Amino acid sequence: MLRITTLQTFLKPWILSPLHRRLKSQYLKPERVSTFPELGKKLSILFFSNKHNSLSQRMALELTKRQHNIQVNEINEPSEMIHLAEHVQPDLILCPFLTKRIPKEVYSNTRIPCWIVHPGIEGDRGASSIDWALYDREDEWGVTVLQAAEEMDAGDIWSTKNFQIRRRNINTLTKSSLYVNEVTQAAVEAVLEAIENLSEGTSPRPLNYSNPNVRGTLRSNMTKVDRSINWDMPADEIACQIRMSDSSPGAHACFRTSQGAEDNEWTKAFRVFGAHLEKGKLRFLPGKPGEILGQRHGSLLVKCGRGAVWVSHLKRDKLKLPANMWLRTGAPTIKDLSNLHIPYGSYPYTFQDVWTSMTPDGVCFVHFNFYNGAMSTNQCKRLISVLRQVEENDFCKVMVLMGGNDVFSNGIHLNVIEAAEDPAQESWSNINAINDVVRCIFTSKKITISALHGNAGAGGVMMALASDFAFAREAAVLNPHYKKMKLYGSEYHTYFLPKRVGQDKANELLSNAEPILACEAAEIGLLDGCLGDDAEEFESWVKHQASFLARSPLQMHFVRKKNRKVRKEVMETVETCRANELSMMAQNFQDPEYHQARKNFVYH
Repeated sequence: MLRITTLQTFLKPWILSPLHRRLKSQYLKPERVSTFPELGKKLSILFFSNKHNSLSQRMALELTKRQHNIQVNEINEPSEMIHLAEHVQPDLILCPFLTKRIPKEVYSNTRIPCWIVHPGIEGDRGASSIDWALYDREDEWGVTVLQAAEEMDAGDIWSTKNFQIRRRNINTLTKSSLYVNEVTQAAVEAVLEAIENLSEGTSPRPLNYSNPNVRGTLRSNMTKVDRSINWDMPADEIACQIRMSDSSPGAHACFRTSQGAEDNEWTKAFRVFGAHLEKGKLRFLPGKPGEILGQRHGSLLVKCGRGAVWVSHLKRDKLKLPANMWLRTGAPTIKDLSNLHIPYGSYPYTFQDVWTSMTPDGVCFVHFNFYNGAMSTNQCKRLISVLRQVEENDFCKVMVLMGGNDVFSNGIHLNVIEAAEDPAQESWSNINAINDVVRCIFTSKKITISALHGNAGAGGVMMALASDFAFAREAAVLNPHYKKMKLYGSEYHTYFLPKRVGQDKANELLSNAEPILACEAAEIGLLDGCLGDDAEEFESWVKHQASFLARSPLQMHFVRKKNRKVRKEVMETVETCRANELSMMAQNFQDPEYHQARKNFVYH
C-alpha cells in the first residue's frame, strides 16, 4: 500500500517554487508497504462467476499483481464448469461470485481444489447472507473461503476474515455498498490467506457448529414477502428493508395514488431502491402511510407509520429509473438545503445528491452521490451550478471533488438515456453536459483535487483527471475505457489521458478495455497516488493535504500557475480535443451497436 506522509511528495515541478523544492527534501518519500502477504508458488487459477463484477475484478487484479495466471469465465450453465475444469486443468478453481450449484464432477476432483468465496461469517450458509446481516443489524460480519461440497456452503474452511459494520451515515449502509467495500476487502484478504495456506500445505478445517466461536447458521433465502414494504411500519425499519435489498433484487412496494386516497387506491408494485431517512421537519408532514409527500431531483418522499423516507429509484420491466420517471406525481417539489452550510464531517439531514461542506481553513468538499455513479443531463447541470457557487466563494481555497460513497462516477446515465423518447438525442445532451462539468473543473481558479473513495469507470475516470491532483483509495478499481459500450468517448480524454500517461499507454488503456487497480494507476501516472484501507482513513488524509494546499504562500503560487494553464492557446487545444471527440460520438450515437450494447447493460 502506498503510504504518503505529505502532498509535497507529489507536488509537480511546474507547481513548486525553489523554496518549496527545498522544503520537499524535508519530508519522507512515499513508501510502498504490502497490505497482503507475498505468496510463493505462482498458480494457474480458473475463475467461475455469474458476472465479472467489482469483487471478482478486484480479486483478479490483486492475484495477477502477484503473478498468478488468472482466467475469468462468466458461467451460464453448469456444463461449462465441467468442460473448463477438464480442458484448462488449473491449480485452483475460485468462485468469487457464483450462485449456481457446482457440479460434483468439479468439486469432487481432489487434484484441483474448488473454493467458494462466501460473504458471511464462519458457519453462515445461504444465498441471502448480507441481506440477513443488515436485517438483523449485525455489528460484525465476514467472508469465508470454503471448499465446494455437495451441501451448499458447508465445505471445509480455508480462511475467514471478519469486519466491523460501521457507517457514520446510515443511509450509505446498503447491501451493494457493503459488498463493494467491506466484503470485497475481506474477500481479497481471505483468498490470499487461503492461497498461502494451500502453498504451505496447511489443511482446511471442517465446519464445526459445536465450536462456540462459530456464530453463523443456515439461513433461508429471503423471499418476496421478506422484502415487501408495509408503509405502516416506522421509517427506519422500512429504510433498512430497502437498503438490505439494494441494488438487487430491490424491495417491493405500492404507493397511494393521490393525497387522501382510500386504502384501495394504490399503484401497481414496483421494486424500490435508494432509501434515505428524512430527519428534518419534512418527516412531520401530514399524510397516510404510503402517500407521496414531495419530490426532489427524481426522488420521492413517502409517508411511513412513523416518519418519512425518500426513495430515489424504482424498477419495472427490468429497467431501473429515478423514481419520478416511473411514478408521475403531483406532489410538491421540495428545494435543496442551502449549499455551503453543512458543517464539515456531517451530512444532509434530508435527501440531497449534491452537497458541499467547508472546513474553517477554506477547503470545500463537493459531494455528488449519484446512484451507481451515473450522471444524467440534469444531474450534470445541477453539479455545474454548485461548482460555480464554490468558484464564486472567495473563502474557498481548495475544492475537493468527492463523488459518491461507493462510486466516484461512471459517466453518462445509460438508464435515463434508454428511457428517453429519443435515446440518441439524450445521449448527445448528456455527453455535452458532462463535458461542461469537466470544463468547470479544469478552468477553476481554485486548487482542485479529485478524491476517489470507490470505483470509477469511463467518463468518470476521465473527469477525475481534469483536477490538479487525482487520488484514490487503495481498494478502488478503475475502468478507464469506453470500448465495451461501443463508444469512442469524450470528457476531454484525448487531452488529459495522454498528458498523464503518454499517448502509447493511453491507447493501450482505451483499446484493452480492462480494469486497473488504483495502485497500478498511480504507478503509471494516471493517478497522483493512492492510499487508505478504508474510506475514513482516505478522507482524513485528503483533508490533511487539502489543508496544506490552502496555505497562503501556495495559494499565490498556484493562482499564477493555473492562469497559465488556461491561457488562450492551451484552451484552443483543449476545445479542439472536445470537438474531435464529439464528432466521433455523434457517429456512435447513431450506430445500432451502441444502442444494443446499452440495452444489454441496462435491462437486467
